[in-house]
Amino acid sequence: MSETTIRAQSVKIFEQLPVAYVEVDRQGIVCSANQAACEMHRMSADEIVGRSVWEFVPRDEVARDRIEFTRILESGEDPPVVRRSLYISGVGYRTHEIHRRMMRDADGKPAGLSCVTFDVSELEAANQESKRARLWLESAMSAIPQAVIMTDALGFVRYINTAAETLTCWPSREMLGLQIEKGMPILRAVSKSLMPLSFRMTLHEPWNGDVELLTRERQTVAVWLSASPIFDNESGSTIGVVIILGSPKIAARQAAGS
Repeated sequence: MSETTIRAQSVKIFEQLPVAYVEVDRQGIVCSANQAACEMHRMSADEIVGRSVWEFVPRDEVARDRIEFTRILESGEDPPVVRRSLYISGVGYRTHEIHRRMMRDADGKPAGLSCVTFDVSELEAANQESKRARLWLESAMSAIPQAVIMTDALGFVRYINTAAETLTCWPSREMLGLQIEKGMPILRAVSKSLMPLSFRMTLHEPWNGDVELLTRERQTVAVWLSASPIFDNESGSTIGVVIILGSPKIAARQAAGS
């Protein structure tokens, strides 16, 4: 097979790729763009090829991207995957995930970058919304005066609020990932139901009563404890346990007021 035939087949494969693919030379000029890239930018190949890649990024990011581009070429190594805002004709800037590989000339020296691009704007927006919701929930949980600890279905601590840190003497960064029995050993447990307290039982039904627990400082603390299973609303399966800790006096006042 001749070199011309191989080149023609490569161009055909390049054009038929279902993902946006462009090649950029050492000066940051687009030297080729396949059909998927043209459709993504809503521009023809003639409108894309020959333009600087920095025409497609926000102005306040151009200086940073130029410095990074130069550094990548000087290193000669494939750069990591990045997310960047790219301009789409008639739409505006959207978030894209860019996978880049180093192109080399006949002497093996860096000649530019080949880039495969995916529009991840919706995913990015969903991640941001999820992050905001998580931060809001964490702020709300931290404001609760009672100690709150949450575990997964295997008993590993996945959340501990500020009040629980104070009560157990465990900072969250060290408590997270611990088995609940190790992070909060129970020395004594008394319930009106006469049911013993065990993590496995609370995966199936709530437990309420007075307990004595051992803090990280090896001090015994008497508190009221309420543990309830956490259910997945879609599957109905148990995905963990939420534990609320208070004092027996608080529990008594709550019982009297109900």
